[in-house]
Amino acid sequence: MHTSTLNYILSGAVMLIIINFNGVNINPKQNSGFKNNNEMDLNTTHQAWVSLTVSESKRLIARGLKKYPPVNQRLSTGQLIITKGTTNAYFVEEIINDTLAPGEFVLGHILPENSDIRLDRSKTRQEIVLKNGVIQDIPYAEALDGMCEGDIVLKGANIINYHKGQAGVLIGSPTGGTTGVIMPKIKKRNLRLIIPVGLEKESSQDINMLGQYSKIPHEESGRKMPYIWSIEGELFTELEAIKQFADVDVLHLASGGIGGAEGAVTICIRGNQKEVQKALELIHSIQGEPEYVK
Repeated sequence: MHTSTLNYILSGAVMLIIINFNGVNINPKQNSGFKNNNEMDLNTTHQAWVSLTVSESKRLIARGLKKYPPVNQRLSTGQLIITKGTTNAYFVEEIINDTLAPGEFVLGHILPENSDIRLDRSKTRQEIVLKNGVIQDIPYAEALDGMCEGDIVLKGANIINYHKGQAGVLIGSPTGGTTGVIMPKIKKRNLRLIIPVGLEKESSQDINMLGQYSKIPHEESGRKMPYIWSIEGELFTELEAIKQFADVDVLHLASGGIGGAEGAVTICIRGNQKEVQKALELIHSIQGEPEYVK
């Protein structure tokens, strides 16, 4: 028997031992990219891998979110609040079928330290409040008081730990900004918080611990450092977005790149030939999405 064949057989046996014939168990706090009860499907036949820039990921998440049944239902019945943020701005574009100017639906943001890039804040749009499919002319803070159990709030994040289902938001405002407004109401009224966020923000840190650590007082050297507010909700990443369009397993395979792919994520897609092709058609439809701001 050839050495390469023997190695293949041995590696397969080791994988089966590791998986224990029952699949890889995924932390129940966050749905994994696997389709069958959070377990790896060993019977898939085809695979593909794709890389997505940051802007492509945001567009993908927006399109997947629009198709996601709980959100899709709230686009016609019940209430939905969309708070400001770059990923949420892409979702707003999808539901109003129009283009927003960079800076029109953004509050806090991070730009390169030594850059002349600035967001144009001359035109702004308030947070979107949807009730039974109609945009309401009402401040979101006021709308929160009229929401019912199961209604949805969309809020982005600055950092996530996908495996633990954790997310955190940078806070610079003494009152906690948007997060300080929505989180007490979400808890009090038992609302559903969905966090549209790209895997570019993935971290190995425990976000709860990081939140506590960031609040320990220190003397500032330079600008005042924001702290992390750990928020509890449902992460909706590129993985969840792809699964709205195809019955596939999806895994975050790698991160980063060059030549415009800095911050990119690489994703493995596995399933039968038809479903993998569906996923690829979706990816190809959003590839080439221009940068959010130049």
